[in-house]
Amino acid sequence: MRYQGTLLSVICVFVVFPAAFKAISCAPSKRQTELTNWTAKEAINHLCSGQVTSSEYTQALLEQIELHACLNNFAAFEPDKVLAEARAIDASKAAGNDTGPLCGLPFAVKDNIDVVGYATVAGTPGLEGMRPSNSSPVITRLLEAHGIVLGKTNMEELAEGLTTINPVYGPVLNPYNNLHDVGGSSGGTAGVVASRGVTAGFCSDTAGSCRIPGAHTGTVGFRPSLNCYNAAGGIVPQTTSRDTVGVIARTVEDVILFDDIFSECNASRRAIQLSGTKLGYPVNYWEGLDAEAVATFEAALKCLTEAGVELVKFDMGLLSAEGAEVEAELLLAYEAPREISRYLATHGYNISMVHLVDQIASPYPKQLFKTRTTAVLDEWPTPQDYYYNIREVIPKLTELHSRYLDAYKVHLTISPTTRLAAGPVQQVQPWVEYNGKLVEVGEAYGHTVYLGPPLGLPAISIPVGLDAAGLPLGIQLQARPGEDDLLLMYSAAVEKVLPPMPPPPATPACQGCTPRVELHDANYSGSGEPQPGDVTSIFSLHFDGQLGDIVIRRTHTSEAELNQKAWTFVSTSYWLSQILVVRVPQHIVKHFTVCH
Repeated sequence: MRYQGTLLSVICVFVVFPAAFKAISCAPSKRQTELTNWTAKEAINHLCSGQVTSSEYTQALLEQIELHACLNNFAAFEPDKVLAEARAIDASKAAGNDTGPLCGLPFAVKDNIDVVGYATVAGTPGLEGMRPSNSSPVITRLLEAHGIVLGKTNMEELAEGLTTINPVYGPVLNPYNNLHDVGGSSGGTAGVVASRGVTAGFCSDTAGSCRIPGAHTGTVGFRPSLNCYNAAGGIVPQTTSRDTVGVIARTVEDVILFDDIFSECNASRRAIQLSGTKLGYPVNYWEGLDAEAVATFEAALKCLTEAGVELVKFDMGLLSAEGAEVEAELLLAYEAPREISRYLATHGYNISMVHLVDQIASPYPKQLFKTRTTAVLDEWPTPQDYYYNIREVIPKLTELHSRYLDAYKVHLTISPTTRLAAGPVQQVQPWVEYNGKLVEVGEAYGHTVYLGPPLGLPAISIPVGLDAAGLPLGIQLQARPGEDDLLLMYSAAVEKVLPPMPPPPATPACQGCTPRVELHDANYSGSGEPQPGDVTSIFSLHFDGQLGDIVIRRTHTSEAELNQKAWTFVSTSYWLSQILVVRVPQHIVKHFTVCH
């Protein structure tokens, strides 16, 4: 169950004592709002035509980022450096040089992608302070196009996770509801794009890490076909057979603009008419939707059918199950230790894979990487297992996927990107609660996105609106390998018939706070109903402010106990011990604050 109503205001807008109240005076100016709401295409048109300088535009973005600092989108952010680069592009343009095609447009970069001048930490303590001597090839393309690196965005540790909750560097908070996650692992990029701190940024997608954050923040998350975006040697890897850099933006049109710059695959754009189009509708992906999401998804599908789209129903359950099995651990177990060790050695970093794993702070990634790095060659997956799947199983699954599309005479499939919106930070690892059940987070968030990566399928998440609790949802379109252009043109046509995505609040409720999480032992086994006292989340969410901190923690309780539960205040730490609370009374909202 999600927080609704006035609960967001609890964090940073209520007042401990009337005398302690401080009015928030950080609302964006009219000009800042105008500039930061531009799409990438609009911003580039203004920049390249000289209607606005890169310095003025960049300054507006920097102020927007500062306004939303409590969302914790950035791992590394140096405003002076960014402004200096903007001024340099302005000076070059004034001297008569061509600064196109980006003309000084800032661009966010996920913190597993190498940029000279920045450390590449990838959200893990073992890489703290590691500075690459060369930028990733995609960064070179960005800079050659006269784009500006805005900063490095926060991410899940070593890109292993779907929520961007990091016990060392803090959680990235959802701009639509600051108590909720943003999806992962590219949550910082999605968060800063959604909160209007930048028009677009780089993500990486191994198992949904561009698409899930896109869906959970009301942005467009694009995973291109494998090897179209060249990041070779310039990204902290997981697998060579699935990893790809992608783009998160606010419109499909902007994704297409950046794809023209970054993609090394052939482009052949043509306009698509939706009327008469057939889209594959895998029924197995549309089962088990969160009750709060159903109406939004149904409204989106109605928009498509009214535009003349025919939804062709079929079941891809067997293919999805086989693909997910390959996806789950086989490729990662064999490739991750090899590829990360190669990355460390290539960069000359004086750290071993074992030492890196020892310093992982997040329990789930630590367990996985320990298993991967201590596996012996005669245990699964053996080299024979790996190469059999690479050479035999994956090609056959890819062929089977294509046969599905051929049999039903469709070019693409459509599905929910995730079956539910983002959950509360303190309620999403390892279990997510929806429809009255606790579901493992990988199954809840990743069910529809796991098939594509091992098969090399291009995929995109497009926002469709807000669920009943006011949180973003997205639909996923997926095509055959190499059909990125077809996917993008269909996506642009689909986007045009969907309702516009409402923006998040202009001023975040968490303003003035610093979010962090603390780790706890989750003692719920995953079997049966949780019992009173069972802890079903490894995280508690903390907001540090001027007058103390709020702690929000999940323990299971009955509805009767909840109704009798009193708010407990200890010194300057305020404990909201039951996240099953769905609405906070107005008198509490009016009388308590932490951040101001």
